[in-house]
Amino acid sequence: MDSPPHTKLRLCVLASGGGTNLQAMIDRSAEGLLDARIVLVLSDRAGAVALKRAEKADIAAFHIDYKTSAKSTIEQAASLVDLAELDCGQKIINDADRSTRLARLARLVLAEHELIRRIDSVDPDYVCLAGFMRLLSPYFIGHINAHGPKIINIHPALLPSFPGRHGYEDTFQYGCKWGGVTVHFVDEGEDTGPVIAQAVYPVWPGEDVETIRNRGLSLEYEVYPQVINWLARGFVATQTGSDGKARVEITDPHYPAIVGGWVRKVLQGSTNETETIAS
Repeated sequence: MDSPPHTKLRLCVLASGGGTNLQAMIDRSAEGLLDARIVLVLSDRAGAVALKRAEKADIAAFHIDYKTSAKSTIEQAASLVDLAELDCGQKIINDADRSTRLARLARLVLAEHELIRRIDSVDPDYVCLAGFMRLLSPYFIGHINAHGPKIINIHPALLPSFPGRHGYEDTFQYGCKWGGVTVHFVDEGEDTGPVIAQAVYPVWPGEDVETIRNRGLSLEYEVYPQVINWLARGFVATQTGSDGKARVEITDPHYPAIVGGWVRKVLQGSTNETETIAS
């Protein structure tokens, strides 16, 4: 079956560190295998390798200084948003002291205001989080998602299990026999948005967390670009279930074959690794 007509998406990528998922997207775009063009890269760390990767690929890249926003005041943030209302709707800061929550929200809002300014200037179709290690407040999420889900994240575990920063470590410490990666839309919770796609890998006896991290990363570089291509080709459908929760369906007729290919590839690769170790 022929793929439906599609246009290249415009992407903004947010990354804090090495930007290996960003590099996978850059490489696939250069090879003509990604139905998207990265138009902007933003990082909260001035020395992030992700910024250097973007610059090398001739992509606009900027550092957003969260440290400067740490000196901001509640009054400055209040000129942009109703902090009390924001606090009522947020799910990311759980401090029992209200004044502490408002102060933390104020710092986030000021930094996110600069993120929004940069993102709005290029009008991307989607904002892709690729190892961006900052909390996102409803101020940012509400602005970007104003006309539908536009923020996507890659998470190193099979959600809803093991949300948070340490998906690979948590998978390993729990003793899981299978781990995985998840690409999902971002909502106001911590890794609670609708799942778009998932892929799994085996955890063999005697392996350490770095081995499964590398195995998972190899999957991330496959799954994230594929999700972008599905979005570009109109193969991502969002529906509301009877419980009121949004659910995503992939309508690509080749979906089973693609997912099966991920499983076969990671099984073959991990078997080879195990045989090498055993020998």
